[in-house]
Amino acid sequence: MAFQDCLRGAIEAGDMTREEGESLLRDFEGKFAQKRLQLGDDAAAQAAKDELARELRAQAIEKKRRAVLTEQARVRLKNRILGYRDEQGRADVYEAAVQVLSHYGYAGGESVRGRTEAILSMAHGKLTDVMTATSRSLVTGRRSASAGLVRDIVRELHGEAAGDATAARFASDIAGVFEDLRNRFNAAGGAIPKLDGFGLPHSHNGLAIRQLGSSDAERRAKWKAFIRPMVDPDRMLHPLTAEPVGVAGLDKALDHVFDSIMTSGWAHHAPQMKSMGAGSLATQRQDHRFLTFKSADDWMTYNRTFGNGDPVQAIFRHINGMSSDIAALEVLGPNPNAMVQWMTHNIRVEIAKGDLGRVSMAGLAGDRAKWARGLEPGAFAEWRVGALWSDLRGASSAASGIATATGTVKNLMNAALLGGAGVTAALTDPFLAQAARRLAGLPILKDMGSMLQMLKASNREEIQRAGVLWDDYLHSIEGEARYVGPMLGHTWSQYLVDRSMMLSGLKPLTTGRKLVEARAWQATLADHAASDFAALPERLRVTMEGFGIDAADWEIMRASVDPAGFITPMSIANSGGEVRYLKAGPDGPLVDAELAAEQKALRHREVAEKLAELTAAWSERSAPGGTPNARSFVTGGVTRGTFLGEFANFALQFKSFGLSFTTLQLEALQRITAMQTGGKQAAAGYAAAMLVSLTLGGAMATQIRAMLDGKDMEDMTTPSFWFKAVMTGGGFGLFGDFINSSSNRFGGGVADTALGPGWSFLSDAAGVAVGLPVQAATGQKVNPGRKAVDFAGRYTPVLASNWATRGAYRRLFLDQLQWLTDPEADKSFKSKASGLKGRTGQEYWWAPGQALPSRGPRIAEPPEPRS
Repeated sequence: MAFQDCLRGAIEAGDMTREEGESLLRDFEGKFAQKRLQLGDDAAAQAAKDELARELRAQAIEKKRRAVLTEQARVRLKNRILGYRDEQGRADVYEAAVQVLSHYGYAGGESVRGRTEAILSMAHGKLTDVMTATSRSLVTGRRSASAGLVRDIVRELHGEAAGDATAARFASDIAGVFEDLRNRFNAAGGAIPKLDGFGLPHSHNGLAIRQLGSSDAERRAKWKAFIRPMVDPDRMLHPLTAEPVGVAGLDKALDHVFDSIMTSGWAHHAPQMKSMGAGSLATQRQDHRFLTFKSADDWMTYNRTFGNGDPVQAIFRHINGMSSDIAALEVLGPNPNAMVQWMTHNIRVEIAKGDLGRVSMAGLAGDRAKWARGLEPGAFAEWRVGALWSDLRGASSAASGIATATGTVKNLMNAALLGGAGVTAALTDPFLAQAARRLAGLPILKDMGSMLQMLKASNREEIQRAGVLWDDYLHSIEGEARYVGPMLGHTWSQYLVDRSMMLSGLKPLTTGRKLVEARAWQATLADHAASDFAALPERLRVTMEGFGIDAADWEIMRASVDPAGFITPMSIANSGGEVRYLKAGPDGPLVDAELAAEQKALRHREVAEKLAELTAAWSERSAPGGTPNARSFVTGGVTRGTFLGEFANFALQFKSFGLSFTTLQLEALQRITAMQTGGKQAAAGYAAAMLVSLTLGGAMATQIRAMLDGKDMEDMTTPSFWFKAVMTGGGFGLFGDFINSSSNRFGGGVADTALGPGWSFLSDAAGVAVGLPVQAATGQKVNPGRKAVDFAGRYTPVLASNWATRGAYRRLFLDQLQWLTDPEADKSFKSKASGLKGRTGQEYWWAPGQALPSRGPRIAEPPEPRS
């Protein structure tokens, strides 16, 4: 054909690359093959050529738009990185780049992580009624909404009248948020076509699809046969031209989707001599909306068989994912991966210049050598930025099966070992919150009563409706939990962690704490609404400036006090009107009034999200749980599913909280020291108050845990006790156990703690399952009953560690089981009692092996008798 000959000639002449030319040939031949079924050869060739031309024109326009957005982001980031000054006024391109990705204050602008949380906060505020209706019960974790309501919501989203007014209202709210996110994603560089009554985005469980057969051909055929009757090819649109795939193109489209699912998109990459990845983020969300199901029942049938999670999880997984992608696009441009690489190259150049003492284009020199080392200046900075970005986007996995298995082990350890964390949090969080408020210039109040009030449903809903993150909906799939970090592994193990955190009280306490702190910010800002920005208290103003809030932003904020007397993200956004994403249409350009209204709405949304980002970030200082900044410093961007990756992730377990707490407090001390008035003295006072208060909280937690374990209170006059109190209050409670002890509270030694409880579990499991039979076979003396009981005592989820069950579970079940299976049970129980007495001087009020306590706990040692 003439057109094909022209393409081949262009390739040979070098007018286009061979990859580009061959791709065009494949597209043309595919379109021609589809159209010749209905048209003659000449008409089909012309129609295929016209359709390809339209696609190329659309691609060219979109490519140009993304190039403009990329250049705008590059200039903005360059100015920010080169213009950054630390608390002492020194340039630091490394720190500036880290803060672009994630920071918790004092950076002077947004971050990718912070923008994500701000977008989510606003979405959660709009969906509070939906989230309340579909929230989970405290004990079982089941959705409070009936299955019928959820099913009707899905039907309404697919444009089917379900006859339920509540479901229709909820579906309208969800669809509105979906549409807002779609428009915002497209404005930042994406190209998701609009489709009324689309329903829900879909995700695919690749492992479930692989189980359809032993070969690719068998799996492909069965999957296509399953899904083909469910999808509507006339509503499946090309992302740029918005033309339907049609019946003729359905088979090829399904092949494309199948290949993408099975290879994570790599089947469609052409090998190139440059860094490869998933490509421009702006193009990746198209796949989630490409398949369009004929009905809600078809979507639910597919989701039950080859999807991930229930419909509520699908809704919020989409919102969470879109928020993360939008934040990355808006901060870093349409191809964030490429922009991060560009940032790291620029960092290395600037650090190298500083290392040589040369003046760069910004007129700065020596300070940039801060992170230079040897002949590789900037290598550390490049690794650090790359590791943080990898953590934010989700570390890559070399072997998903291995990563899932090890993630499941970690979840089991979280459920089995963290049951007492709620006690520690209840006794130390108030002190952390007071320190955070002191740092930010907020009033320091006695707020335990206020926090308990926040646990009431009506109060929670009121605050969350104002634009505050609802943590429970961040954990739908592969989310995070406090002290735990990312929850990977099988879904059932994620559920187990989630329920154990709820039953221990850690989750509701953390929720209450974060709501209290959000309300404190909203009330404090409203209290100062009559003041100009320059007249605000210094610490309060500096904290706000750390998130890019300036005098102009403050004018909008202080004019947005809601009827209840608070300044909230939603009150700010609502006072600016609705963002409509207006564009020039066939009737001509927009009029000035329309542009002004749109610009006002966008401006108010920007200010609202600055406040949402501030309150979300500051809640981490008040109730630390683990930051990606600290976590990625240990994991270093290692690939999951590899030995090194799983080793690093096992070692980090239970340590991310302490690392995050420490880094945030060091930053706080640096900032206070840099203050103009009495900085060093103020920093010393802050550190002393923090140390004393957290040590007292840690001491109380240590004593309460002892009594719950059936022990008397520990002697508080020994250095070892106060060391444990310091470590517990600061989040490193495991390490405090090693004073006067060769094992930690979970039974492992120093090496086991360094490697992480996951390794201890695997080692102990191997010892029980393999070690005991081998020892018995070689004639060694074994005690399988004691080994099994000890193993169950350490690793039984929930029962073994929850503060309300751990003592009774040990005495009433495990000890009685040991009497039946261990011939030397009595000797073992006496050894435990004498060992405790020798290490800490404590005695048991509910001794090992006894079904009932012999006495009540001894609060203090009796006085020595007089001679």
